[in-house]
Amino acid sequence: MNKHQDLLTTKALLTGWTLTSGGTPPAATLTRDAWSILILYSGDIPDTASLLPPGRADYDTIPVDDVDRWMKCSREEMTLHTIGERVTVGGRVGTVVGFRLEDRPPAAGPWRFRLQVVYDDGVDGDPRPASAVHLSPAPAAAGECAGWQCEDLGTRMCLVREYTRDASAPLKRKPLCEYHAEYGDRRLTVVRVLHQIPTPVVSEEV
Repeated sequence: MNKHQDLLTTKALLTGWTLTSGGTPPAATLTRDAWSILILYSGDIPDTASLLPPGRADYDTIPVDDVDRWMKCSREEMTLHTIGERVTVGGRVGTVVGFRLEDRPPAAGPWRFRLQVVYDDGVDGDPRPASAVHLSPAPAAAGECAGWQCEDLGTRMCLVREYTRDASAPLKRKPLCEYHAEYGDRRLTVVRVLHQIPTPVVSEEV
């Protein structure tokens, strides 16, 4: 083990990462929960580094200097979200597509990082992890319904328009399940919930 890996071992112990090393070419892998960092060496010098965040199938190349910063990030915040997760941020719905470090070091405490989110309106955002709330999938009772195929599961009559940036797109009435009436869908925008659809009363014959 070279001097860099000796130092890496100490940092890993202090920040809760597990370090494994070896192989040809020499490599070190840091793991903590669902996160992984791979470092390849050229002799005793770290040559390249890659990050594998939760939800990603392949490693992303990162600057070697960022390894120390990722190791210092809050473990609690790093377990909050995964790539591909649906979230709401301040009432806006979107999908987590990545993570990025903040450029400036914190005055104190863990190094800060942000989510990379693509909102359903097409705008990119970079909220902090704690400000994004996990959006649960549609209830099991809704089966595999989609916002444009709620069919008999519709419990709310809504005024909707096809998802577009054109505010003059035609409106139409559509029954949606409770979930899609609240959150909409990638293919449509809920303009207004008009009313609840009464549940048919089935009378029993005596």
